[in-house]
Amino acid sequence: MTTVISAKLSLVLRLLDTTTGREIAERNIQFFIDGEYVIPMVKEESLYVFVNLCKEDFLMQINVFGYDRLDMQVNTTVLDPMLPMMDVFLMPSEKNHTGGDVLEITGTLSGLEYIEAINLNRPICIFRSEEKKKDTTRLNLLPLVPGGGVRLDRLKYALLAEADGRYDCFTVKKQDSPTSVILEDSLQNEHRPNGKIYRIIYGRAGPGDRFTLKVRDGGVSLPHMIHFGLDGKEYFRKLDLHLEAGEVDLFEGMDEVEPIDRKEEETDE
Repeated sequence: MTTVISAKLSLVLRLLDTTTGREIAERNIQFFIDGEYVIPMVKEESLYVFVNLCKEDFLMQINVFGYDRLDMQVNTTVLDPMLPMMDVFLMPSEKNHTGGDVLEITGTLSGLEYIEAINLNRPICIFRSEEKKKDTTRLNLLPLVPGGGVRLDRLKYALLAEADGRYDCFTVKKQDSPTSVILEDSLQNEHRPNGKIYRIIYGRAGPGDRFTLKVRDGGVSLPHMIHFGLDGKEYFRKLDLHLEAGEVDLFEGMDEVEPIDRKEEETDE
């Protein structure tokens, strides 16, 4: 008699450090689903595979040594059925010394939807142009140093419009050449050549009305552009985390930006 054991892929998690964007190599990790301890398969460093979960919605708790505990709601029905993969960003705790000391801003803001930032001292490449052909959008890029390389992983990045005091987010689908990438969607707004591209640092809105955003203490000057959402509007504010770390009022010195739909902009012209 033959016994058949089947396994259905339910979820793949990649754990990333929100302050560096690097994959987390720490092995002292615990996963809980709806309060029950579960052990995933480890396929690669920082890549964890869960099979046969048989759940559509569940609460997952992730405990990683050196990082803040994360509780997140998972809805597997909205994931790719062929590869249900999620990138999970964890914020380092005060016990984490892998990348140096950590600075943070915290505060209270009712209804905050999200908070993130870019380090204005740390661009990763330069925007050259956007090409749209049928259903494909390509960004052509330039390295920061002539002759250098450009590498953008399948993550979300920020393209700074410095004159407007804001940035647009885009998600990389794949890198098709050393100096170009294919995007999931087109850029929201028009951008001039030579705009700088940055990695996004994710903060946490919640629990309750509290928020937290952490960065690595990488120099005597740490200018960042904070981006947050409230009531369907997005806001940007520049601050130096060396000068303003701790409790902050996000609306102090901020700029409100109404998102512009490119099609509406072209129609108005």
